[in-house]
Amino acid sequence: MGSCGGDGPGEVEESEEFTPFRPFTRASLFNMERRIAEEAAAKEEELKMLAADEAAAESDDEEEAPKEEMKPNPKLEAGKKLPPTLEDFFMPEHVGRPLEDIDEFYMNKMTFVVIGKDKTIFRFSATDGFFLLSPFNYVRRAALYILVHPRFSLLVMLTIIANCVQMAWNFAPDISNTLEYVFTGIYTCEAVVKMTARGYVLKPFTYLRDPWNWLDFGVIAIAYMTMFVPDLGNLSALRTFRVLRALKTVAVVPGLKTIVGALLEAVIRLRDVGILTSFMLSIFALIGMQLYSGRLRNKCILNVGENLGPNVTDEVWTNFTLNTSNIYKLDSGEFLVCGGNVSTGGQCPEGYECLQYIGENPNFGYTSFDNFGWALLCSFRLMTQDYWENLYMLVLRAEGLPHSLYFIFVILLGSFYLVNLILAIVAMSYEDQQKADQSDAEEARQEKEDYENSKNKLMNEFEDVIHEITKSPSVVSNTSDPQFSPGSESKGEDGVDKISVQSEKNSLDPHHLTVAGTKDDPGYDLHKRSKGYCRTPSASQVDPKDVMVLRELIDHVETNSRTRSVLSGSIFSMMENEPLKDKIWRLLCSWEVPVWFAKIQAIVGFFILDAFVDLFITLCILANTAFLGADQHGLTQEAMHTLEAGNQVFTYIFAIECFLKIIALGFIQYMKDGWNVFDFIVVAFSFLEKLLEDVKGLSVLRTFRLLRVFKLAKSWQTLNMLISIVARTLGALGNLTFVLGIVIFIFAIMGQQLFAQYYPPYFGDDIPRWNFKDFLHSFMIVFRVLCGEWIDSMWYCIEAAGYPCIPFFLLTYIIGNLVVLNLFLALLIASFGTESLASDSGEEEAPAAPNKLQEAISRFSRLGNWIKVHVIVVVKRTREKKRPLPVTVDSGGKNGTLLDGSVIGNGNVCEMTHEENGHITPSTKQAEMNGDTVDAMLSEPSTRTPSRTSGGENRSTLSDTDSTISDDSETGLKPVDATGDPVINNADLVETEEPDPCFCNIFRNKCTCCMKVENSAFGKMFFGWRTKAFTFIQHKYFETFIIIMILASSLALALEDIYLDERPILKLVLIYMDQVFTVVFFLEMLIKWFAYGLKYYFTDAWCWLDFVIVAISLIMIVAKVANIGDAESLKAMRTLRALRPLRAVSRWEGMKVVVNALIKAIPSIFNVLLVCLVFWLIFGIVGVQFFKGKFHKCVDFEGTRVNYSEVKNKTECLNHPNNYSWENSQINFDNVLNSYLALFQVATYKGWIDIIRDSVDSPPEIDDQPNDEINPLMYIYFVFFIVFGSFFTLNLFIGVIIDNFNKQKKKAGGSLEMFMTEDQKKYYKAMKRMQSKSPMKAVPRPNWFPGNILFDVTTTQKFDIVIMAVIILNMVTMTMEHYEQTQAFTRGLYWVNFSFIVIFTAECIMKITGLRLYYFKIPWNVFDFVVVVLSILGLSLGGYLEELPVSPTLLRVVRVFRVGRVLRLVKSAKGIRTLLFSLAVSLPALFNIGLLLFLVMFIWAVFGMNFFKDVKTPYGGLDDVFNFQTFFKSIITLFQMCTSAGWDGVLKGLMNTKDCNSNPQEDEKNTCGSYPLAVMYLVTYLVISFLVVVNMYIAVILENFSQATEDVQQGLTPEDFDMFYEKWEKYDPDATQYISLDRLSDFVDYLDEPLKLTKPNYFLLVKLDIPIYEGDRLFCRDILDALTKNFLGTSETGDIPAEEIGEAKKKIEYDIISSTLQRQKEHYAAKIIQKAYRNYRTTHGGGGGGEEDGSIDVTKDSPPAYNEIIVEIPDVNSNETNEDKRDGGKESIEMQNMDSKHDDDTTEEETNPDHTIVEIDLKPDSDVVA
Repeated sequence: MGSCGGDGPGEVEESEEFTPFRPFTRASLFNMERRIAEEAAAKEEELKMLAADEAAAESDDEEEAPKEEMKPNPKLEAGKKLPPTLEDFFMPEHVGRPLEDIDEFYMNKMTFVVIGKDKTIFRFSATDGFFLLSPFNYVRRAALYILVHPRFSLLVMLTIIANCVQMAWNFAPDISNTLEYVFTGIYTCEAVVKMTARGYVLKPFTYLRDPWNWLDFGVIAIAYMTMFVPDLGNLSALRTFRVLRALKTVAVVPGLKTIVGALLEAVIRLRDVGILTSFMLSIFALIGMQLYSGRLRNKCILNVGENLGPNVTDEVWTNFTLNTSNIYKLDSGEFLVCGGNVSTGGQCPEGYECLQYIGENPNFGYTSFDNFGWALLCSFRLMTQDYWENLYMLVLRAEGLPHSLYFIFVILLGSFYLVNLILAIVAMSYEDQQKADQSDAEEARQEKEDYENSKNKLMNEFEDVIHEITKSPSVVSNTSDPQFSPGSESKGEDGVDKISVQSEKNSLDPHHLTVAGTKDDPGYDLHKRSKGYCRTPSASQVDPKDVMVLRELIDHVETNSRTRSVLSGSIFSMMENEPLKDKIWRLLCSWEVPVWFAKIQAIVGFFILDAFVDLFITLCILANTAFLGADQHGLTQEAMHTLEAGNQVFTYIFAIECFLKIIALGFIQYMKDGWNVFDFIVVAFSFLEKLLEDVKGLSVLRTFRLLRVFKLAKSWQTLNMLISIVARTLGALGNLTFVLGIVIFIFAIMGQQLFAQYYPPYFGDDIPRWNFKDFLHSFMIVFRVLCGEWIDSMWYCIEAAGYPCIPFFLLTYIIGNLVVLNLFLALLIASFGTESLASDSGEEEAPAAPNKLQEAISRFSRLGNWIKVHVIVVVKRTREKKRPLPVTVDSGGKNGTLLDGSVIGNGNVCEMTHEENGHITPSTKQAEMNGDTVDAMLSEPSTRTPSRTSGGENRSTLSDTDSTISDDSETGLKPVDATGDPVINNADLVETEEPDPCFCNIFRNKCTCCMKVENSAFGKMFFGWRTKAFTFIQHKYFETFIIIMILASSLALALEDIYLDERPILKLVLIYMDQVFTVVFFLEMLIKWFAYGLKYYFTDAWCWLDFVIVAISLIMIVAKVANIGDAESLKAMRTLRALRPLRAVSRWEGMKVVVNALIKAIPSIFNVLLVCLVFWLIFGIVGVQFFKGKFHKCVDFEGTRVNYSEVKNKTECLNHPNNYSWENSQINFDNVLNSYLALFQVATYKGWIDIIRDSVDSPPEIDDQPNDEINPLMYIYFVFFIVFGSFFTLNLFIGVIIDNFNKQKKKAGGSLEMFMTEDQKKYYKAMKRMQSKSPMKAVPRPNWFPGNILFDVTTTQKFDIVIMAVIILNMVTMTMEHYEQTQAFTRGLYWVNFSFIVIFTAECIMKITGLRLYYFKIPWNVFDFVVVVLSILGLSLGGYLEELPVSPTLLRVVRVFRVGRVLRLVKSAKGIRTLLFSLAVSLPALFNIGLLLFLVMFIWAVFGMNFFKDVKTPYGGLDDVFNFQTFFKSIITLFQMCTSAGWDGVLKGLMNTKDCNSNPQEDEKNTCGSYPLAVMYLVTYLVISFLVVVNMYIAVILENFSQATEDVQQGLTPEDFDMFYEKWEKYDPDATQYISLDRLSDFVDYLDEPLKLTKPNYFLLVKLDIPIYEGDRLFCRDILDALTKNFLGTSETGDIPAEEIGEAKKKIEYDIISSTLQRQKEHYAAKIIQKAYRNYRTTHGGGGGGEEDGSIDVTKDSPPAYNEIIVEIPDVNSNETNEDKRDGGKESIEMQNMDSKHDDDTTEEETNPDHTIVEIDLKPDSDVVA
């Protein structure tokens, strides 16, 4: 019997099972403490050894790799579940008991683990809790057991939920207080249990070491503070943060874990963006303060002179101006802001004059730039684009139109850029988190799979062996031998069990858990479930896992009463159990159908599964949708009945279809298709609705009919794909909506607790609609903030509750909107990434279900082809007048064969020529054109599996019942589908040098006379003229002239404003100019026709555009001549001249790129638009059902709604003595089209508050008067619509555009990069960047006395930092300025500013003295100089400079941007540098998109002036500044709307048909708007600008940001190369591009990360093998190249073209003589030779040898080569001194100077075959015998 080590008594050992779980006992604790002590002692010993060895280590030239740190095993972290590999060993008795730590990392860390019932790992500190409770204390053990029990956390969770409900519900105060005490008691108990079990704070894994517990502790502390110190106020609101605990427990759900992880990750990553945003906002606020402080107080006051007379005392005047009844008010109750003396500002009505600095600021006094705080709030408001149109209008009214530049700057830079950066970061963190989670899940799945496989394998292997084992006693006795139990093997001298699960350290497989024993023990591999390692002398080695399983199986067989191992149990249970699902399937569904039923099935199937039935059902769906959409307010009773009957018919049709399909397919087969299940549910709901028709309030069930619209997705590819995206993101969206719910809930409860009690006392009965008085209103206010509208609610909140509202609203906005809502977008972008719009990758893998709709349509086309074939046959027959040939035509009628061998494919007759070699060739041109051979077989292409074809042909497939499949194997020709679309050839356009021939190829081939004409003298002369015209057109001057004409004609359009009739001369000039432009463009067109030829001209889309515009102009001129110029149609055509600026696009490269990208995106954008319309149609129809006719209300003559208590319905209203009128809201749900407009307003959050108010107030019956919040459930409808209709569908636009961008990028990626590895790509990119950089010549240091010192001072980094600090201090003092500051404060600021000016002047003088002329070569210096000069002038000239348009103080603000210089010096600012770098990269693209946006605005401004210049103002959102009367006013109005701001007001103004002059007299104009025109104009503008162009902006920023981040993470940024050259200047001041070899080590040590190589770096430099040039010089590009390769870890440059790298190196004046690696080899060779020579001297010369030892006898035993070299070698002593220097830790650079002496000899030695010694590896300490 073989012994396996260990000699414990067998009886004891046999009962012991192997397990990694061992109880934590006092012995375990003792051993842990002993190990910790041993480890500490070992460390101390190691430190001493290190100190002793340091000198030795230095003499050793090899740098040791640092030891790899052991890390905790991520699979065994606290809070994770047990890995499946350990689950089998986990026994029920281990639950809730302290066990020794299973992670080897914690073996010596004073911890133990407890595992809960749900197998969650809890880790605790093994030290005494509160210095009293040891791990073995009974109280602590009880607390441990409670804490790890799953029901404990469940109880706490339920308590939290109950507490939330209690906070949301408005209980009576005494009940509320009692509940509060109960909850506080429960939370206190929880905290006590946790503290008892864990300990308090000092050690790891104690109570306060977990951030979640900080939250709990804070909440409990607050509860007790408010209980015992009532004066603290309402801190209870902070308790709502407890709801966050919900996130901790939900983190267990996989999808939620991703979302919560992404949220937390995003919040961490937002730090840099937060800093950058605060910085930018501060600058905007400072600029705003300097420009607009106190300016918004301008008001229109009754004319003082007219009302008070000429002589007025100050007191009377003041009282008059302060009396609000003398100030002009708008309808909204706000005071009108006016522009004073500014001509382009807002004007006052007649009888009023504009006075400055009167009374309060607008919006309760909260909108102003009067001090830094309010200015900062205004700039934040602009950044978030909330109600910014109001601020924009106020400022422009007060200051004039040029100030729109400030807003353009802030919106483009602040809003678009910063907000989208936040989006980019959230999207990236979501993507990273998703990738991490997916890989984790994949790992876990793989591990489980491996585990299951090994289980099954073992089961199969040992099933056969069981019987043999029971028969053979020797094996039994052997396997049950005590030595096999691992305890005996792993007990060390101390008798303590040392098995533990090893952490992942250097193992290749991170999921591989091994069990480590003592040093002698080879280790247990849990992954393979081994139990030990044993050698028996009698047999070969037994596999430990076999032994383990054998033993378990024997236990199972021998003693059934014994506890079975988990593994063996599972083996047998797997054989016994049948899954429940299969059982149900077996019993209920797998029965045979009788034969007669099968026949009926076949007949029904033949009918119902036919393609035509599908077509019919699709048409029914469309008709049903039309019927549902036809419902509207004011229908007659008959129409209502008709619609209802129609709906019932459709319900029955769909029910019959459903029933017949179930018969045909069988219920199980039917239910397997998702679409069928969907149909079934819809039909079921339709009948349910029928049954409950009379139950009031259940009309909502009707909406389920609308889901039928989605059946279209079956045949509509894009809808299908988008629904699949929705379906795929539904899980994640559900999780996100849950998180969103929690966030809204927390803030709603907080708002309610904090502010509810302030509203009633302040507002009385007139409480604003949006308030915090109960949970529903709090919820809606927070939801509104999430939609991006926070400022309006915040003003009312500040009025009631004071300034604490500001942080509350800002926090809600930042977390809810910027982080959580951006996750919605991130989710969509991620799902678009996985599924492209163009091709559904899923379909390529699995063949799609046949698309019957296309099949049905293709049958019609085949019928057409069949008729064509017969016609051709008849024609051929009559032509040839021969014996008629019979025709065979297939069932579909698509192809036929004539018996003479000619084939009719797709209706084309093709002669089939049988050639000698047996091939058949078609002779029709059709084949050539399509590039394929003709379809010569009688087959239906539809019978084959549909394959996606590149040309975009229709996939036609046979329906289920069509069974005519013909054999297509007879003739192996590829089929041609002549019915398909033409294939677009994406060949590059090459500019030709001469025009196309005069005649087309067809004419030249068919008509011989064409060639004669071409070759005649006239033809040649004509072609010559065309060639000249061609070169003329291609000339750049011609292009420039045309562009100037286009711009001039566009400018002329912009001048045709409302004042044109008052300027007759201008009008005349414009008329003549218009004719001139028409003639010029007409001539251009003729010349182009002549030069290009008509074919070329009309195949170019841009030329078509030119043609249409010229044609319109010509028609206008003809009409004018014919005197029909006043026709309405011609007026409309006239406006089309506004498209002229589009011609500039084709001639401006940057714009052309953007427009082309846009045009390529149009199909997908259009698809998304259609899908949006389908989504919205459902909400629209529901809206019609809910609200039709219910927005009518009774209003007084001012338009205010009359109170419900006064008027109850329409009759009372119309009969009221006060002459009230019954009116409808302009935006309503009376029919589907109106509801679309209303939903569009809600989705863009403009005008939606009024719509929601009307809906919530809508009465139960039509013609009743609305009442406040009578219908609060309608809030839910809008919340649903906003989540799905706005958050989701509008964000699809961004998804589509980004997806399109990525596709374009992939196409444009170039073929070169396709063939490179990742490393090579990085190196290639770095090389590209290097090419653009080269060393700058350093500024020479002056030689004279003060100059050189000033030069040294001003060029240091410290000087820059000091100046920067002064600039920032200057900013801080500027922020202290405010409106109406005291005299003393103003004087103080004056002197502070004075001191700053002195400092900046001193800096300027010092720099000019030190740098001389070079000072003005740096742009920043020039800027500083200008600022200093202006500041000094400002001080000296005082008030004179105030007349300048830009004050010097403003320029000082711009100086803040100098921070950019200091950012480079701050190492930790890398994140911010990345952000700025991504901005710099995006700028060119953003500029192009900005131009496109301006072009769109220009065209719409011209349209707007043509349509709406006479519309009445002020009305709605139009007034004397914002309107379409002049070009500039139109542009500023459209700019505001490109962010969708204020478009509802503008729409209201343009739709005005009541309050206007609709019947103008002779000299009057029609001032009414037009509803359809206004809607079309604004909606098209919004879709193009807001949804498409602005989203392109977002796409560019996202793309570039991810690119920049990738660059920073992976490779070297251009900035790193800049820093390299900046440092290079110090070593190479003359920019020679070379440095000497001995300075290399210092230089690379002086560089910044990531290129830096810290000393000692000698051997690294040798390894880099940098070329050395004559005179021991190194070229800068070589060094940079080597450092780049070193950083990227790229040794192979692989397929990168040589010329790419070659370009980087300019002409080099020196020859390469060596390299650092070569040089080291030479030195090493020299050292060995010297050593050999020394040995030789010692042995032959015998120690004392004097002079004669120097002359050696060559003939003794050494080869002649040695002798020659030895003679050349320098004195041995000098060499020894060198070696001493090496030992002293110096670099061996001195040794490099020897190369000149023995260079030639080394090469000679290298060539000598006897001395390969030179090629030895570079380890100088290796033992080499010479």
